[in-house]
Amino acid sequence: MTFMLHEVVTLTPADQPNWRRLRLEALESYPAAFLTTAGEQRARPASVDRAALSGGNWRGLYHEREMIGIGALIPMQQEACAHRMQIGAFYVVEAHWGSGAAQVFLDALITEARKRGAGQLELSVAADNPRAIRFYERNGFERYGTQPRAVILDGVAQDDFFYVRMLDR
Repeated sequence: MTFMLHEVVTLTPADQPNWRRLRLEALESYPAAFLTTAGEQRARPASVDRAALSGGNWRGLYHEREMIGIGALIPMQQEACAHRMQIGAFYVVEAHWGSGAAQVFLDALITEARKRGAGQLELSVAADNPRAIRFYERNGFERYGTQPRAVILDGVAQDDFFYVRMLDR
């Protein structure tokens, strides 16, 4: 495989070790930003990870030959919702913040969603994550709601904001 400076690829079960490394880094560094805890992820057998990666929803962001980001592009399964896709568990390693890597990654997900016929792209972001909120709003995502107490960690409730970006306007 030849890699450009940044490249987004569909992950497969063979990518499980790198995916798991980044997934745990994300969950340990930003526990309120994800619905899965690091403990839950550590307890999962590699076979469960590989099964999740076999579904074709996970993407990896590479910088040269190193995986520096992960995220999911999830289509809605119901026919009446086929126009919707969701971005889940979007993460880029902190060493690449400000480098444009996250922008390349998000642009690739938006382009793929459009090619796959999505009319809108949705995501959730922790209400106390101003950096992510600015990033998504700068990219045309609009807040349309709040999920109160989306997660409770160590007895502290965290709200999530729901965002949408219309792709067919």
